Amino acid sequence: MTGKRTIDWFEWARALGALAIVALHAMRATELAPGLAAAHPSLFWVEGIVQIPLARWAVPVFFMMSGALILDPGREMPLRKVGRYIWRMAFILLTVGFAFCLMETVAKNPGPTGAYALTPPMVGTAFLHLLQGKSWDHLWYLYALMGLYLLTPVLRPFVRDASRRELGLAVLLAWVLLALVPAANLVLGVRLYRFVMLDASVAYYLAGYYAYNYLALDWRIVAAGLASLALACLPNVLSLGSLAGALSLPQYGIIMPYALLVFLLLRRVLDVPVDRHPVARALARDSFGIYLIHPLFGHLAIWFFDYRALSVPALQTGIFAVGVLGSVVLTRALRLLPGFRDKI
Repeated sequence: MTGKRTIDWFEWARALGALAIVALHAMRATELAPGLAAAHPSLFWVEGIVQIPLARWAVPVFFMMSGALILDPGREMPLRKVGRYIWRMAFILLTVGFAFCLMETVAKNPGPTGAYALTPPMVGTAFLHLLQGKSWDHLWYLYALMGLYLLTPVLRPFVRDASRRELGLAVLLAWVLLALVPAANLVLGVRLYRFVMLDASVAYYLAGYYAYNYLALDWRIVAAGLASLALACLPNVLSLGSLAGALSLPQYGIIMPYALLVFLLLRRVLDVPVDRHPVARALARDSFGIYLIHPLFGHLAIWFFDYRALSVPALQTGIFAVGVLGSVVLTRALRLLPGFRDKI
């Protein structure tokens, strides 16, 4: 891995993953819009199932790519470099994340006349929410990445010295304790103890390195991936209340074998030069910014436009298109500002 600067199928994964996440949140934004879910229950039931294979692989695969790259013993990773990774996430949270927290705080606290205004106490509340991780839901990915980077100096020596069997066991234990135990607690309504107070992102991080170095796409990977996809979809198919949609979240790990399947499938199918495809190359370059910024456009569409004037598919298509293009424009504009150039 260390001999090549750009891994083409990683670039394709970033581009396709960014599009998948925007599509997911276009569906979610309309589902949460007042009145739409009640008016179109069958449509949103179908979409609740479709969005799982369409998009729930993306964030796990992003974690896996990070693990495959950063945990590689052949790649130089001094503490100063790890510190730059941590500062990048902190900087984005303190700027873009804080702006989102301010927007959320203002939106939830209209004045007596119904008008919205930012007051000094709201600034303190928004900053506290940022520190507590109560920003927009999709930003949990940034908090998780910071945690993974903090663990990297500990994980890299283990990965370097571990045998394949030891590393595989570590991935399995991380998946069970950090992902499947919380999933069991969710499904069974119990509080099984996890023993390690980390989250599922660690399992994806380790699994990315393991899969990149030791796994290949075969029938066992396909069977396990499709089985996990079916299990993740089941609560949505059966409309199982709060479990519908929740069990397929990356935090609960049910989707991990499916994400591994997609990870290895991308390597098999899309290990082709991305430079020959300028749109894919541009999407890959801006993928972090797209992930970060795109929910803004769904919120604006629901808050400020008469969304009931459009059909749901037309509204979702519009949110998707504006979400991708608008995020690219804002990402490139932010890079012109001091401090943002190498961080977004």
